[in-house]
Amino acid sequence: MVTTRARAGSSLAPAMVVTALTTTKGIPAITTSQRRRKTRRTEHQRNTSLLTKASRIEPFTKVETVPSSAFVARSEPNVPLALSSNSPPSNLLLTLPEDFVVGILRSRPSKRNKSPYVGDVWLEHEQREAIVHLPNLDMGGKCVPWVKICMKPARDKKGNLVGKDAVNPKYGTPKCEFIAQLLRVDESDLGYDPTWVGAHPSLGEKVAEELVRRNLLGPDFPLVESFQREVRNVGGTDMRADFLIQHTDHNLPPRILEVKTVVDTDYAASAAPTDQVKCVFTNDQIPYVRTGIFPWGSCNQKGPQGEKVVSARAIKHIRELTRIVKDDLQKFTATILFVVVRHDAKAFKPNTDACPSFTKYLKEAKNAGVQILAKQVVWGDGDATGKCFEGDLLDIIWP
Repeated sequence: MVTTRARAGSSLAPAMVVTALTTTKGIPAITTSQRRRKTRRTEHQRNTSLLTKASRIEPFTKVETVPSSAFVARSEPNVPLALSSNSPPSNLLLTLPEDFVVGILRSRPSKRNKSPYVGDVWLEHEQREAIVHLPNLDMGGKCVPWVKICMKPARDKKGNLVGKDAVNPKYGTPKCEFIAQLLRVDESDLGYDPTWVGAHPSLGEKVAEELVRRNLLGPDFPLVESFQREVRNVGGTDMRADFLIQHTDHNLPPRILEVKTVVDTDYAASAAPTDQVKCVFTNDQIPYVRTGIFPWGSCNQKGPQGEKVVSARAIKHIRELTRIVKDDLQKFTATILFVVVRHDAKAFKPNTDACPSFTKYLKEAKNAGVQILAKQVVWGDGDATGKCFEGDLLDIIWP
């Protein structure tokens, strides 16, 4: 066994170290007599070995924690909701690339590229228009003209900047010069605080990795010793698990962690936008508590019983985890983590109004023993724009 030890990068808390475990080549073959004398592996060890071999992915990343007294950020309170350049840093999770820029969305789709994933954005500092990739589409009706977008420059496979004049040789359409990362939702006219919202699907998983790595998922989530990313065919499923986790308590079975990114919220019934036709979900609770919702969008897909659903893939993953926990409770545990990539939500709920089937299957998973968590992050503002800080674990509201 060869152990490579390296201190974590600047995006990690200074008191964390990451240890990658790899196996060496040239291990002597075990003779028949040696094999007979070898003690029987435990069920937990056998599962781990088989999973690592079958998945053909990177080996486990081992996370070693240093006592919290070694650094200040872990003991400080969470950052305030309206984080500005004057606010003290607290539990920084990740930052956007240093070369990110802010633009104003003018249209989606672009006038020059009609894909719904592409838009035109105005660069004030250069007084010109550019094309931006919008991987989250309309974000529940929030990705509309005149909103601010934080973007990173797009690069080709060699790492070179795409540039403003690049053209797709196959289609003859302009290539995207930028990729959206954050979107500014400003509904102050309705009485809500402006907030940056994660606008790229990968951000939720990047945040989740930092939360797992630093054991920031709360007291009900056992301490993490090591984890794998994107593991295929766990427990005989045809899904790809976002995380496969080994806990420091070796009596616990491996844990499958599935991540869902939450970008939308509901509205108070008395303060809902009137200019949106779709994706407006209201809450008549008094006092009103702004609540993150998942899924969002229209029911254009087919569910397990042929019913209309928002996301057939999300439901499939939930049902697979439910089956694994029911059938293999001694071999695996499971958690579904909703990462709320905006600071203004004070709770989370499955969006029954948009997709009753999703709520049904999520409740079945919970009743079967799948752990359901919701964790919020806070995007900085002002001089802290582009920085993502740890927020709170949110209460989950069940219908």
